[in-house]
Amino acid sequence: MTEPDDDFFARLRQDAAPLRYRPDEATLARIRARIQERIAPQPTVAELLASWFRPLATAVAIVAVIAGVGLATIDLPEGGVEIVVGGESYVVGD
Repeated sequence: MTEPDDDFFARLRQDAAPLRYRPDEATLARIRARIQERIAPQPTVAELLASWFRPLATAVAIVAVIAGVGLATIDLPEGGVEIVVGGESYVVGD
């Protein structure tokens, strides 16, 4: 390059310096997070299904444990359960 070109580019850089965008730390952090998100490997189908199945299986297991504890703690009267229908008393035994 020649001397006039160097002067032109130097003046251009100097004039453009106030127009340059300088992001703050929060913006830089968001940009870094977006780049990392795109670089990160996408989950496979098996991982996606597992992420849905684990909480569902946990909820079903909790309900089963609660039902088991509930059935184990129910006190049934000796000789069976008495049911009254239409004034008639019936005893349902084991």
